[in-house]
Amino acid sequence: MHRPIDRRTFIRFRISVPVLFRWADGTEHYDAGNSGNIGLGGMFIFASKCPPVGTQVEIEFAIPAFDRITRQLRFCFKGQVIRLETCYEVTGFAVAGLIEGELPAESEQLGDDIEELGARLMLQ
Repeated sequence: MHRPIDRRTFIRFRISVPVLFRWADGTEHYDAGNSGNIGLGGMFIFASKCPPVGTQVEIEFAIPAFDRITRQLRFCFKGQVIRLETCYEVTGFAVAGLIEGELPAESEQLGDDIEELGARLMLQ
């Protein structure tokens, strides 16, 4: 059986949270969707309306607080749409870019926060 090669530089975690995203192509566009996976260098978004490949997007999402992480973590992801996917009636897009914190003070700890959160979610 043939298995595709995963060329990702960063680990992706299967985290499904609501996201807001925006892009501009002469007109400002705003829409919402749900994450399929999230990593430090990319993410996949399920959405009914997708920006075109090559478009710069800004995505905002929050990881809600739960018993092991007592505070909500808010993130802003900026990147470029690298792939669109459609399967039956489900559409989505892959983005390569960088996760940024809501506040500059969070940025140094941000990578550790999402890696730790992803690891904890996978253990549950």
